[in-house]
Amino acid sequence: MKLARHLAGYLPANLASAIASFGGVYVFTRLLGADEYGRYALMFSVMALIHTLTLAPGEAAAYRFTARANAKGDTADHYATVRSLLIRSLFVAGLLMAMLAISVWHMPRYLRILPWIAVLLPLNTLLQATLEAHRANQQVGRYAAIFSFKLLGGFAIGALIAWRTHIGGAAPFMGLACAGILLSVFQVPWLARAAKGGKADAARRRAYLSYGLPIAAALSLDLLLSAADRFLIAIFLGEASVGAYAAGYGVADKTILLLCAWAAMAGAPLVMAAWEEKGEAAARDEARGLVSTMLLIGLPAATGLALVAQPLAEALIGEDVRAGATRIIPWIAFAGLMNGLLIHYYTEAFQLAQKTGEQALLMMIPAGVNIGANLILIPIFGLIGAVVATIASYALGIVIIGLRGRRYLALPMPVGDLVRIALASLAMWPAIALVPDFGSWGELACKAAVGALVYGAVAWLIDAGGARSFMQDRLTSSRAA
Repeated sequence: MKLARHLAGYLPANLASAIASFGGVYVFTRLLGADEYGRYALMFSVMALIHTLTLAPGEAAAYRFTARANAKGDTADHYATVRSLLIRSLFVAGLLMAMLAISVWHMPRYLRILPWIAVLLPLNTLLQATLEAHRANQQVGRYAAIFSFKLLGGFAIGALIAWRTHIGGAAPFMGLACAGILLSVFQVPWLARAAKGGKADAARRRAYLSYGLPIAAALSLDLLLSAADRFLIAIFLGEASVGAYAAGYGVADKTILLLCAWAAMAGAPLVMAAWEEKGEAAARDEARGLVSTMLLIGLPAATGLALVAQPLAEALIGEDVRAGATRIIPWIAFAGLMNGLLIHYYTEAFQLAQKTGEQALLMMIPAGVNIGANLILIPIFGLIGAVVATIASYALGIVIIGLRGRRYLALPMPVGDLVRIALASLAMWPAIALVPDFGSWGELACKAAVGALVYGAVAWLIDAGGARSFMQDRLTSSRAA
């Protein structure tokens, strides 16, 4: 029941993510064009990689150790240490930004994006650290409000700038920077109050780094899994092909990852609390609910995206990049589900056991395989080659991380639930096939409605993922209230 309440609480944040993600693809593929959208996608990947490598350790510590600091009553020292760690990390991020500036000095269209990335890095790490603290404290409403404004405000301002100017790929970054500046007016004082009277402890900072650095390395390797192919596509096929690939990713992968992240936002803090307070068996029980929820919403979404790829692309993606994006959407949807299970579920065992260094080392294997496979497959098969490399790498990552993680926490995979959810998802196929192909938004809406109704009905009948039991419990609770 607690998981259900958290899911409802985090729903606005995930709706905001969906609007920003879909809206970004819809607006920016049309306003920027294929080449500029490709440049935007490449530089966004670079910014994410720099942020993860340098600033994610402090953000991870803000999440992982907040509950422990609350229990010990030394939250001021905790937040003061997190703040000092983030400030030190910004110097490293600045060095990487200088190296990036040197590497693109001869490319003016990329160079004009850099100042906005330089503004975004400190803003994003401040906001993300405070968001992680709110999530660890299970302050769902505050988290959802800040997260939603950051995404929706950034998207709206960026879209307005792209529409009214010819700044190109810099427009989305400018929008995010403006939204971040507005939010920092409230979040800087919050962090200052939380750290008031606290002292940044060197020993605690080292402990936070020893926990956070391997997580940052593992997340960076996961970014390479999902972003390295873009740079290789740019080399072999050009920036316009990157735009098509990024658009397909923005529709398919991001949608599924948002759903997995939604389940993780609600369920992961419950798993962590159970681990800290009650031990392994309790954590495993919470994890079973988490993965069942992830599959219950993620697998039908991936199946549905694959079945409506054509009208989805016609409705959302600009004509310049539509054809290439349409080809990859069905495959990237399932790749997104695999990625969601990898980073939001199977890695939990390493994070709970604080074996994040081992997690990072293991992630080097699928990341290396992904780069090697892309080098071989992209020149031969084009964008589809990149898709094949991505799916194979995620599958390998799940096997390696899942099996090794069982040494610390045997995360369950409820096979019975998985089979029933898969059957309910497959039931959408013949129903959607009966809807005529009349194109764009109308076809998309009809097929999505039919698919959702069929999936919901079949899931209820066979109790896929505990759907019927969940609804009966909710009805019983409502009547009792």
